[in-house]
Amino acid sequence: MMRRPIPDVTLSTAEAVRNLLRRAAVPVSRNWLLTQLQTQGRSTTRPRLNRALTFFLDLGLAVEGSKGIQWTHSANASLRNAATTGRAL
Repeated sequence: MMRRPIPDVTLSTAEAVRNLLRRAAVPVSRNWLLTQLQTQGRSTTRPRLNRALTFFLDLGLAVEGSKGIQWTHSANASLRNAATTGRAL
């Protein structure tokens, strides 16, 4: 039985998705992301979008909840330290 190939995602698509997630103040849906990419002239397919999102979710840079996907990565050193040590801020 042959498995489906994993969709290849270009770096520019991953960067565009990252920028949209970082700028969004609230959790967003996949449909919203696809619409925003299309308005920017960056058409992509749902499997490619899902692959880019899986990359960010696996790295812990974003989270997915019942209301959508939200960027969670922070460059704040004290926040990173609190997350690794489990201490409250």
